[in-house]
Amino acid sequence: LLQRMLSIASDELMQAQEHALLLGRKTAAERVSTFLLSLARRHGDCARGDNGGLLVPLPMTRGDIADYLGLTTETVSRVLSELKRGDIIRLPNRSSVEIVSAEALESRSDQL
Repeated sequence: LLQRMLSIASDELMQAQEHALLLGRKTAAERVSTFLLSLARRHGDCARGDNGGLLVPLPMTRGDIADYLGLTTETVSRVLSELKRGDIIRLPNRSSVEIVSAEALESRSDQL
């Protein structure tokens, strides 16, 4: 039990450190891309969308995402629209995102 608690605490600390880095050093496009990739990782075995992309649940509003990423709602909407125009994601509805090109999204996230 203690080992499991330490593992959970360690994971949460790592996520908090990654979030601090995300807020401090990344552009808006990098933040949104990194956020979408982290959602996909957390959901692991995502369903496939109509176009073969990964269908990821998006349980937050644009405003919630903006608050989480330290951005404005307008900026989040603009970045999502840019990703959509670039055929990197699709937005089938308000509660999910389809990642069409994970490679392009990773490139936009500027992950090391």
